[in-house]
Amino acid sequence: MAIQFFSPRGAHNEIIKLPTSLRRTVKWLPQIGDIVPDFTIETTQGVLRFWDWAEGSWVHLFSTPHAGTPVCTTEVVSIASCADAWEANNVKHLSLTGATITDQLAWHDEIEAVFKTPIHFPCAYDPGHQLSKLFGMMHEKQATDRSIRKSFIIDPAHRIGLIQEYPLYVGRNTEEILRIVKALQVRSETGAATPADWYGGDMVVIVDNRPEKEVIAEFGNASVRLTPYLRVVSPRGPEDEPTSDPANDLIYEIDGDLIET
Repeated sequence: MAIQFFSPRGAHNEIIKLPTSLRRTVKWLPQIGDIVPDFTIETTQGVLRFWDWAEGSWVHLFSTPHAGTPVCTTEVVSIASCADAWEANNVKHLSLTGATITDQLAWHDEIEAVFKTPIHFPCAYDPGHQLSKLFGMMHEKQATDRSIRKSFIIDPAHRIGLIQEYPLYVGRNTEEILRIVKALQVRSETGAATPADWYGGDMVVIVDNRPEKEVIAEFGNASVRLTPYLRVVSPRGPEDEPTSDPANDLIYEIDGDLIET
């Protein structure tokens, strides 16, 4: 079977010729669903073999453009200050940077002295940005000597669940990282999807045709079909334990509206 590659064309079917400088080849283009390759790297907490270290956990693998820089400092402090939330949700962090271990440790000491926040997660030294290049973290139109802000959320099976890219001068949103992890965990644990602007505890979307009994067993509430293609359910939290069989209920409250089933 032959594979043909066609030149890109414009709105009027004209051939668009890309300059040589815009043509690239890559060894690997990370995509959602890919297994992250195993690697061994030196970190601020010793030598780390990724698969062994990550086993059984959700991982936020992210680039830190450089130690001792302003935006990176705010990101590292923000992530480190949420240590309890990460532990409660089984999340580990690993940063990649071209800064040496000595420079990173000195930076962490300064952060702890100023912000009273210890850096509890390992930060890796990526000499020559070899791993950063493999993960597509180096964008030469932003900088040639440091990475952009790129993040991967990786599940306990070492599979990529999410990829984020931020430019150098825009810091990440730590709350969004935690929200994404929780959404991916909901999908992994229940098979449900999360709608726009979802936060933990909000209603979720049932994207399959599972029987209503299974929905009630999983979420503690019956689902509601808002349209022929949109079926939602509000998960019942521990504080909302039913006093009767939810299958016998006739009224369910969703976002403040009472809906008769």
